[in-house]
Amino acid sequence: MARRPILAIALLGAALCYLGLTPGSSFIAPKSVQSSVEVQKGQLEGVALGLGAGLLTAEPAYANVWNDEILPYSLSISFAIIWGIILGFVLLRLQEAFPE
Repeated sequence: MARRPILAIALLGAALCYLGLTPGSSFIAPKSVQSSVEVQKGQLEGVALGLGAGLLTAEPAYANVWNDEILPYSLSISFAIIWGIILGFVLLRLQEAFPE
């Protein structure tokens, strides 16, 4: 029973070695010969398309981030912190007023 996996692994390894050693059967395409001008032209086209896509995308219909998100949350958090400090001092004064 233990010989079956070993035999299968050995056959698979032999097949992979055979396929790897035969010429022209690799997974990587052969390097094509291009001039540097063609390569630079292709790179510039990619950069131009990327910039165009970034600059021409539509903005959201209603995106006022400062008034919708930043200002209300910052005010509510500031109020909660200050209110906590005030309540802390009130509790401290109550502890002083009624000693045990």
